Amino acid sequence: MLALCGLIFFIVFYTSPVASSALPKNERCVTAIYTAYGYLSFAAAPDVGFWETRCQNPLKVTSIYAASDVYCLPFERKAGILQLQQSCRDFGHLELIPREQLAENLTRDALRRMTIVKYLEVPREHPINTPVLLAPSYYDTVFQTIDTWEFEVWSHYAYGLLGYAFWLCILALGILQRLGHHITQSQMVQTSYRTSPGLRTLCLPVQKLCHWVQVYLVVPHPLRSNGRKVLWWTFPTRLEAIVVLAFWILSIIVCTASYRLIPNNIYWPDGQSQLLRYAADRTGILSFANIPLLWLFAGRNNIFIWATGWSFATFNLFHRHVAWIATIQAVAHTSLYLFIMYGKGRLLKKLQKPYLLWGTGATILMVLVLPLAIQWFRHRSYEIFLLIHIIFSVGLLVGCFYHTIIFSDHEYWTYLWPAVAIWSADRALRVIRLIYCNVHVRCNAGNSIQYTKSFASYDESADVIRLEVFPGSKLLCPNPGQYYYLYQPFRLTGWESHPFTLGHWFYESDYKDASPTPPLTKEDHALDVTQVPLLSDSASSESTEEIQLKRHAPRGLKLVFWIRPYDGWTRQLRDQCRCSPTQSTDSTILLEGPYGERFPLWNYESVLLVAGGTGIAAIIPYIHEHLLRTAEDPEQAASQIRDLQLVWVARQAAFIRQIAARELAPALIRDDFRASFYATGTQTSTASNSVPCMDELEIVAGRPNVESVVLAHAHAAQLSESSVAVLVCGPVALADQTRAAVQLALERGYRSIRYVEESFSW
Repeated sequence: MLALCGLIFFIVFYTSPVASSALPKNERCVTAIYTAYGYLSFAAAPDVGFWETRCQNPLKVTSIYAASDVYCLPFERKAGILQLQQSCRDFGHLELIPREQLAENLTRDALRRMTIVKYLEVPREHPINTPVLLAPSYYDTVFQTIDTWEFEVWSHYAYGLLGYAFWLCILALGILQRLGHHITQSQMVQTSYRTSPGLRTLCLPVQKLCHWVQVYLVVPHPLRSNGRKVLWWTFPTRLEAIVVLAFWILSIIVCTASYRLIPNNIYWPDGQSQLLRYAADRTGILSFANIPLLWLFAGRNNIFIWATGWSFATFNLFHRHVAWIATIQAVAHTSLYLFIMYGKGRLLKKLQKPYLLWGTGATILMVLVLPLAIQWFRHRSYEIFLLIHIIFSVGLLVGCFYHTIIFSDHEYWTYLWPAVAIWSADRALRVIRLIYCNVHVRCNAGNSIQYTKSFASYDESADVIRLEVFPGSKLLCPNPGQYYYLYQPFRLTGWESHPFTLGHWFYESDYKDASPTPPLTKEDHALDVTQVPLLSDSASSESTEEIQLKRHAPRGLKLVFWIRPYDGWTRQLRDQCRCSPTQSTDSTILLEGPYGERFPLWNYESVLLVAGGTGIAAIIPYIHEHLLRTAEDPEQAASQIRDLQLVWVARQAAFIRQIAARELAPALIRDDFRASFYATGTQTSTASNSVPCMDELEIVAGRPNVESVVLAHAHAAQLSESSVAVLVCGPVALADQTRAAVQLALERGYRSIRYVEESFSW
């Protein structure tokens, strides 16, 4: 809720330029009058200078006072004259001639004798020798022009606020949904729900609504026929597609609605000119209004990731579509102004002005970023994309600052400084996370400093790099669902970082300094399971007693990542390993994190885990957490899981055997854990491998029938009246099959199924 309050504060702060940009209605009468007199010349001195003639020419000032007496109400006259006096001081550094000094020319008799002029009746080349009054038609024309302009200025800013209000509502719903899920999953509410038939009856309408939302919004893809694809965009879920589509529709509406076109506009006589100018201003301001959202949704340390529980990939999806919209608005703004200047016949002369060059350059940078941000290019040249993306983003911010520097009050910088603040805060937090993970000062050991160390080894048969990182920090407490950005600093491009899911961790105890540790107790439900060493690095059969004895012992933490080498940095890391006779390297790898959050899998009674390839990294920590929560008495454990099933499909059988003999070994001997292994590569033999309490590890050639597996699991859970969680991490095709199967199960009436997709995309 603090994050939501922060966003509300920002919006309230932002409303001040909206309010100040629109001229108050009680000042518009006098403003229209002195604007109308700006089209007339008066013979008295001073007769040159914009503010000199408006504030100090006695004939013009007398005319302004006279017309104000005729057309303005007393409160409008008072407010308008005060505003004119202030403008004379602020912009002209002059004083407005006081009314008392001109009183003899402002009597009723003098007003009746004043000449009345119509719009454009007297050319500016012909100075007027006496005060004059405005004809009613002249005043009405100017007032309507001023009033319409003020409405358009207000609407430009107000429609920018609508975009913030839209995302405020979306984020508020996300925060409330997470809060509600947290409450319903609490132990007290769960216990009351199971023991109270009345409460179950009361919650039935809410459950039906939640089921409908899950079936038709949260779980399914946007379109059944095209899966994740809508046009040339990719959306994991229908709900995300609806949110993005709604913002597109809102953006189109606010760019095209509420243009007041009036006849005899003194600024732009014809309707086309008015429409071009208003649309050019509107699109430019709305593009600026989207800039803070661009930087907010792109940050790794976006506080709303924590507040809503949504993934970075979801906010990155929002970021990309806000970028598309802001770029189209910027292109429209630039193109419309170029067309306007071309119509006036002074395009080349105008383009020589620096502020126009900066604005045009910023638009060009926004356009150039778009083709480089498409998924095909990002996945094949991520490092190049990221570097260009950062440079162009900084360049367009600088261009926007200089484009709007001509405005004396810098009102448009209100949009730019939040983006700078968000970017600076995100970068500062990245540095803090780097220091937090990789540096530890030991004050009790000669003030020595410990740094992160790493060891990477490549297995040709598995085609996987096993990266073991010994973080310098002693404060890390790993959890399932976390991922880290990895840096290899001593490279030419050492600033690059790449996200990888934490697959496994354990502690190497220093037994010389270890002290006796009390064992786990049945009542120890608040135990931080991440502090318990999960298993040994070897083919572990470490007993529960040994795990308990090491819980609080001084130890060194080791984090394990499994990396599939593709292009770019992962391929270079594989080549570094290959250059060694032992197929390994101890190059320094630094950590930035942790990011991501743990899903409360222990609140569900039946759990299906689906993994593809190195997606097993997201699955194993949850399996280990279940083992630790049920280490003593499963009936009294801090977990409701009674049935845990793993379906893992990988390309190489060798990779499956290695993980089964190491990280999965403690689970494979359990009665409440079932596992099915599938290998899609050419080496799919079912040769046996040494696994604790198992003579042979069966690996099936081919791919699993995910739909059958999910439906069978859901059916069994329904028979036992168990809640179900389906957790998947793997390639898009596998995740799509699992999602479609879960949706089918929900449509067939299987309730209490929660679908969770652990993935990271950029």
